[in-house]
Amino acid sequence: MVDLNNLKLKEDVDVGVDTEHYVDPSDFPPPPPEGKYTFIQGKPTFEATNEGYLSASMDQVIELPEEYKGGRIGFDRISNKPFERQGVKVNMMTDHLRALGVTERCTTHVEYATAIEAAEGKPFTAQVGWEGYCGHKGTEFEVAKGDYKNAFTIKGEKNFPPNGNGGHLSTIVCPKCGQEVQARAKITRRIPATL
Repeated sequence: MVDLNNLKLKEDVDVGVDTEHYVDPSDFPPPPPEGKYTFIQGKPTFEATNEGYLSASMDQVIELPEEYKGGRIGFDRISNKPFERQGVKVNMMTDHLRALGVTERCTTHVEYATAIEAAEGKPFTAQVGWEGYCGHKGTEFEVAKGDYKNAFTIKGEKNFPPNGNGGHLSTIVCPKCGQEVQARAKITRRIPATL
């Protein structure tokens, strides 16, 4: 028998649960509908990408609209790896900082990390989209990680089945292996604050 005598447990609290109607956790909660949201930036964790750029990962919390307040977009990842947008060199960290209203120009990994870290708890606005992925795990069709060509991917809430109430279901059956694919919400665009 387990000895719990050395723990300071409250004996007068009800720790029972409703086992008859128990609700098991799901892998991912249903995503909020696609659209524009105000988020509160979460605590960043930093790492280096394979190419040596700075990457930050955060769980962002919805602030507005009120009906989705407290919802989360997990594993929001941004980096300072440059790419071209309409012929101009840009990066996702600068997009994020501009959405936060930060006007200082960052040129080093330390400057980016310092600015992102200082933004914890601050609001920003972004567009949310849906996407789903099936690598056919555990089936004869299983693909290697990152083999998007042979995986089933789906983007956009409108591409998930209608739910009969004017919205869409957050799951779809993979047409190749028959497994359920869960929609995940992802930040697709950060909207610059008025600078």
